[in-house]
Amino acid sequence: MKARTDLGNLVLAVGGKGGVGKTAVSAIATKLLVQNDLRVLAIDADPVISLTYALGEIARNTIGEFREKVIEIPDEKRALRERPIRDSIRDFVQKTKLGCDLLVMGRAEGPGCFCGLNDLLRYGIESLVKDYAVSLVDCEAGIEQVNRRSVHKIDRLLLVTDTSRRGVEAARQVRDIAESYNDGVSMEAFLIVNRLAGHDEKDRIRGLMQPSDPEMIGWLPEDANVREFNLAGKPLVDLPDGSPSVLAMREVLERMGLLQ
Repeated sequence: MKARTDLGNLVLAVGGKGGVGKTAVSAIATKLLVQNDLRVLAIDADPVISLTYALGEIARNTIGEFREKVIEIPDEKRALRERPIRDSIRDFVQKTKLGCDLLVMGRAEGPGCFCGLNDLLRYGIESLVKDYAVSLVDCEAGIEQVNRRSVHKIDRLLLVTDTSRRGVEAARQVRDIAESYNDGVSMEAFLIVNRLAGHDEKDRIRGLMQPSDPEMIGWLPEDANVREFNLAGKPLVDLPDGSPSVLAMREVLERMGLLQ
């Protein structure tokens, strides 16, 4: 399988309600993109720092910690002004064992005014993503926070739901919110169902869909390997290539045009 070479600097965000498996999807997608020779920046945009551990890494420093230092310490603020913001952001990029780069956003804002600083940091991150074929953002549930704190424009949104009605409804709401915060730029949205247990569930999910919903692009089956790895605290990027979820995710990325 070959990677696309004509992607430009694509920003792919993974969203959905909490607990549907966004981080597992993000980790498996990152693994497959790297295996296919794409230069990938993984952005862990969830304050609880989930993708970092799924990639088998530990956060060394975070944008959130830096943000609070700049607000609280005058010397940090002066240093930020005296250096190109793109270079400052690069200090937070971690090399991973997998072969991608990793940027950890960390906790959200504390007390104080962060609006101007967020704009500056986001500008630095948006400059950084131009160095990568794909920047994959593992989002927290409120995707508008991602637009405000990390990247302003998303090219493709991969919405994850489980087999519940609420999951489908939440995916629809996240799509609407993401579009409203995408700076007027068109965005392709896709939906995948995670933890599918049987074909009867496919029919039930299809019955919940509306004509205006994002394109249904794939089904990820219940995967005993994912459950075992999560229970044991193993990085999900170490899942065997033949695991059902990995095989299904490869098909999803092909349909999205990220692999060929």
